Amino acid sequence: MKILIGTKNPGKIEGARQAFDKYFKEFEIEGIEVDSEVGTQPFNQEIILGAKNRVKNLKQYAQEHGIVADFLIASEAGITDFLGEYIDINLAIIENSIGFQSVGISQGFPIPKKYIEEIKQSELRKSNG
Repeated sequence: MKILIGTKNPGKIEGARQAFDKYFKEFEIEGIEVDSEVGTQPFNQEIILGAKNRVKNLKQYAQEHGIVADFLIASEAGITDFLGEYIDINLAIIENSIGFQSVGISQGFPIPKKYIEEIKQSELRKSNG
C-alpha cells in the first residue's frame, strides 16, 4: 500500500506511520513537500483550506510523477477563534484512492489574546517579504 503525506516534517510523517500501523500490516509512506497556498500561520478557515490544498497538490504531484497512492494525507496547524477564544489546533485530511475524504481535528491549547496581534504581524512580515 502506498501513502503520500504532504510534508517533509519527520514528526508528522511518524505520526501518520503510527496511525496506519494500527490498521495495516504493510505500507510505504512518503513525505512530499507541497504548498498549502495559505500563510505559515493559518487562521480560522485557512486551516482547512491549507489542508485541502495540500491534498490537491499531492494529487497533482502523484499524477505528474506516475505515482499511484492508496491514501493522501495532509496536516495543517493553525489558530482559530471559532469558540470565542484563540486556540491552536491541528487539522488532518485523509483521502482514499476514490476521492473520499475524512477530516480530523486535534485537541487545542489556548493562546492568550495578548499574543494574537504579534502573531498576525509576524505572519504579515513573512508573507510580504
